[in-house]
Amino acid sequence: MKNYRNLVPVALILLMVVSIYTIISDAATKKKEVDEKITQAENCISQELYDKAASIYDEVISIDNQLSYYLKVIDMYFSAGDLYSSEDWCENALDAYPKSAEIYERLINIYITDEEYEDAFITLDECSGKKVNSETIEKYRKKIEFTHFYKNKTFDYVAQSSSGYVAVKKKEKWGLANTSGSLVVSPRFDDIGYFANGMVPVLINGVWYMMNESGEYVYNLTKSIDGKITDIGLYNNDVIPICVNGVYSYYDLNFKKKFGEYDFAGSFSSGVAAVKDGESWFLIDTSGKLITEVAYENVILDDRGICCQKERIFAKVNNQYILLDAKGNKVNNNNFDDAKLFTNGDYAAVEIDGLWGFVDTNGEVVISPIYFDAKSFSLGLASVTTDGELWGYIDASGNEIIEDEYIFCYTFTNEGSAFVQEDENDWKILKLYKYNYN
Repeated sequence: MKNYRNLVPVALILLMVVSIYTIISDAATKKKEVDEKITQAENCISQELYDKAASIYDEVISIDNQLSYYLKVIDMYFSAGDLYSSEDWCENALDAYPKSAEIYERLINIYITDEEYEDAFITLDECSGKKVNSETIEKYRKKIEFTHFYKNKTFDYVAQSSSGYVAVKKKEKWGLANTSGSLVVSPRFDDIGYFANGMVPVLINGVWYMMNESGEYVYNLTKSIDGKITDIGLYNNDVIPICVNGVYSYYDLNFKKKFGEYDFAGSFSSGVAAVKDGESWFLIDTSGKLITEVAYENVILDDRGICCQKERIFAKVNNQYILLDAKGNKVNNNNFDDAKLFTNGDYAAVEIDGLWGFVDTNGEVVISPIYFDAKSFSLGLASVTTDGELWGYIDASGNEIIEDEYIFCYTFTNEGSAFVQEDENDWKILKLYKYNYN
C-alpha cells in the first residue's frame, strides 16, 4: 500500500507532462496550419484573387479568431476598391469585436470614401453609445462636420427662419414652411410675420389673424384692436409689438394695450427690446421701463426686430457701434462701423474700416476684417462674400467650407438647414448631414 501511494504523484506528473506536450503539439500543429493558409491567402492577394483570399482567411479565423485577420481582409478589399465587401467584413468583425476602435475607424473611412455621410454619422453615434473612441475616429468626425446636401424648393422668396418655421412666398402669396422646406400652410396670405411661441401673424382679405402651425386662426387681431394694423412683431416675453394707426405699442395676448407709444418698437428677447422715439433709440424691459437712460443713435436688429442675442446688443454712439450686455453695460472699448446681431453661434459679424470680420461675445476680434460683407456665425459656419456678388460659407478658423456660389444665403437654423439662392427665383435648402440623418 505504501509503494502504491508513492506511485500516485509520479503518475500525476507523467499525466501533466503528456497533457502539456499534447497542448504544445496541438498549438504547433494549429500554428502550422494557420501559417500555411495565410501563405495561400497572400499568394491569392498577389494574384488579385481577393474573394478566394477572403475565403481562406475565413478558414483561418475559424481556427484562430484574431482581430488582425479581420483587419487584413477589410484593408485588402478597401485597397482593391471593393468598398461593399470591405464594409461587409467590418460588420462581421464587429460581431466578434463589438468595441474595436480599429474596426470602427475602417468602417467610418469606408462611408466617407463612398460619400455615404449619413451612414458615417450613424456609425459615429454608435461609437459614442459604446464609448469607443480614438484619435482617428475624432479626426473623421471633424473631417465630415460640415458635409452637406441640397433639397430643391421652388419659392419666389424666403424670409428669415424663426422658431423652426419660415415664411415663403409663391405667386405673390405667403405661406409657412418648416426649416426642411416642407409647406406647413400653403401660400394664400397677403402678408405674414414671424413664427414664435406657437403663433404667427397673417393677413388675408384685409384681416389680421394670429395662426398656429396647423393653419388654424387662434385670434382675430383686426376685431380685437381698434385701428389700422400695419406691422406686427414677435410674441415673446408675454407681449407683442403692434403698429396701429402709425404708432407702435406693446399688447398682451388678449390684445389689450400694455404700454408704450413709439415710432418703432422691436420684439423682446432675453427680456430686452429696442424702441425708437423721435430720432433716438432706447432699450426697455418687459414692463416698458428704460434699462439705461442712454439715448442711442441706432440699435442693430435682426429681421424679426430682435436686438438682443446671446445677452449681447450692438448700439450706436457717436457714429460708432459698441457692444453692450443685456443690462446695457459696455462690454469693452472696441468700436465698429457696422455690425450684425449674434445668432446661435459664438461670433458676430462687424465692419471695421470698410471690411467685415468677426468678434466674440467679449467684443474681441477673432477673424480679421477681410470680407466685402458677412453674416454672423451659426452652427460653426458663417456666410461671407469677397466681391459683394456671390456668397459662400467659412468655418471659425476662416477656412472656406462651401464655395461662394450663391447670390444670397441665410444663416443656418438650429436644425442644420440654410436657405440659399442661386438665381432670382431658384431657392435651395442646404442641409448639414450632422443634423439631418436618421
